[in-house]
Amino acid sequence: MANKDQIASEWMHAGPCIPFAGRMWSSWSFRSRVQELGRVGFAGIGLFHDDLANVLDREAEGTTQQERLRWMKRILDDNGISIVELEFLTGWVYPVGHPRRDGEQPIRELLMAAASELGARHIKVGNIDGTPFDVDYLRETFGGLCAEAASTGAMIGMEILPPDANSRTIADALAWAGGHPNGGLFLDTWHINNIPTISYADLASIPADALVGVELDDGLAFDEHDHRAFSKIGAPGFIEMTCNMRRIPGEGDYDVIGFIKAVAATGYDGPWGNEILSEEYRRLPMEVAYRRVHRATRQHLDRAMDIGGVA
Repeated sequence: MANKDQIASEWMHAGPCIPFAGRMWSSWSFRSRVQELGRVGFAGIGLFHDDLANVLDREAEGTTQQERLRWMKRILDDNGISIVELEFLTGWVYPVGHPRRDGEQPIRELLMAAASELGARHIKVGNIDGTPFDVDYLRETFGGLCAEAASTGAMIGMEILPPDANSRTIADALAWAGGHPNGGLFLDTWHINNIPTISYADLASIPADALVGVELDDGLAFDEHDHRAFSKIGAPGFIEMTCNMRRIPGEGDYDVIGFIKAVAATGYDGPWGNEILSEEYRRLPMEVAYRRVHRATRQHLDRAMDIGGVA
């Protein structure tokens, strides 16, 4: 039986927050979220750095950061949450001395410390600004980030994002994010469906050891005219699409089962994340939201792997 462990990403379990446009931490307690996720059947949890910092400052017990992180770890262990995902670094792509790189250093240090204490499986990063860089420079910089994370036991997952000028194709991304012993690509159904130059068939070129993680979600299919309309709005248009218009698997137009089968064909064997960034979804009570996502995703995994013949 293939691995069907599910990770509840930050934006799937955070409730009524405002990702990338307002409050970036959950008003629901860490303990209550972890308890409900464990009860529903999730094996993992994702934590965004703002939420992580808020839990450590306002909820966790202990006088030092290490003690507070260990408090979080005990709650995870007590509720059967064995997989931890941390996110999100964007300034890593810039050279040392650049304001974006230096300004993000405290977040980088927080995520590295949390990865060590929580036993994180991976840390998500990406070039969300879309700034183009020399491939050799990116390979060296990404490799340095992977080496730093190796000391914590975590991998680095470079998420392919629509704005990233260096990841227009899978080959482009692999040219600098592939071949690292402690890092590789991170795929999201939403992003792959919104990059016209990447198809599900292209995923077959990803070596299994170059794929760190995968997130499953659904959404509306936008044609070329729709994308042009959103692009005219600029960054706010991308944020609106990305942060407010995703859907639970099975509630949109995407071929989620086809995506799972394409990913599984690379040799990737889970776990499978859920990143449901949706204004409508964020209105649901956690008891409704968590159960609906877990059930729908498990149904898609069952169909893709059992009917699709993936062992």
